[in-house]
Amino acid sequence: MKNRNLHTGTKSSVRPYIVMDANGVEYLLPNYSESFRALMDDKEIIMDMLNSVLQLDGRNKIKDVKYQFEKPIDVFMPENDPVRLDAWVETRDRRFINIEVQNWPHAFILDRMQLYNAYLTLRSKYDYNRSSHFKSLTKKERRRRMYELPETISIWLCNFPILKPKGLFKDVWAVYSENDIRTGKALPTLPKNKYIIVDLPKFARLRKKVCSREDFWLGLLSKGPTGMPCFEDPVYARAVSRLRVSNVDPKILKSLEAKMSEDEHVMEVIKADAYLKGEAEGKKAGKKEGMEKGAERERRRIAKILRSKGVSPELLNAALAVK
Repeated sequence: MKNRNLHTGTKSSVRPYIVMDANGVEYLLPNYSESFRALMDDKEIIMDMLNSVLQLDGRNKIKDVKYQFEKPIDVFMPENDPVRLDAWVETRDRRFINIEVQNWPHAFILDRMQLYNAYLTLRSKYDYNRSSHFKSLTKKERRRRMYELPETISIWLCNFPILKPKGLFKDVWAVYSENDIRTGKALPTLPKNKYIIVDLPKFARLRKKVCSREDFWLGLLSKGPTGMPCFEDPVYARAVSRLRVSNVDPKILKSLEAKMSEDEHVMEVIKADAYLKGEAEGKKAGKKEGMEKGAERERRRIAKILRSKGVSPELLNAALAVK
């Protein structure tokens, strides 16, 4: 990979989702769902990124896709709370992929991953059974394939520490048999379903050079365009150009600005962490006062983290007021 020079950039204190290079050109940081959409709303770019992160080549390589951002999931939801998947991709060979961009270390992040993966599986099966491929089968064949599932992949791009091993920035999670693990012959028991977990802060620390296409995409997502070399590659150049503020749809910029003052996920993080800490404190103290003190302490700890990520004082004050 040939590169010309390194960008140098500074982060805006007023708009933390924007960085500026040495020439005063402003770019979006792509680790918010809105700015991720600005980057990925291009068929060639999203395919290159997925092939790189999933390490697909040859016959397995993604050659064509249909995709949608903020994909609504119209199945029963807990407390009628609607869910929208950040990016939904269906490949030509009928693989279904959900890409989630996460900035906040939710106390129930693993539960959330499993729940969203269940939504992905349900919706994928629904779409698969209504595809032209499935409808072209004979009635007998369709009946035989009643429980057949398409391949599903959940990709979680986490802008916070999530993988414990020091030298690991990406991991693949799947379901394995305990017996197979004990005998040393472990292969995924459910090969059609897996999770790809990416620890973006750890990637930024571990990988200083770009030696592959995966390095480029994860570097761009973790460091932003001003932290990346300028490559003589048309796909890369177009990706960086799509993040240039002057090229971004004003609706996306407006949505990002609104998110800084009112983000439901910030509320979720504070309430979930406060609940767990408060519950632990309450059990330890054996009375209500212990739970309330623990919850208050945890709310303020999480608020400190969120403040460092640019969450507005107004939103933090509102979140801290939640009991």
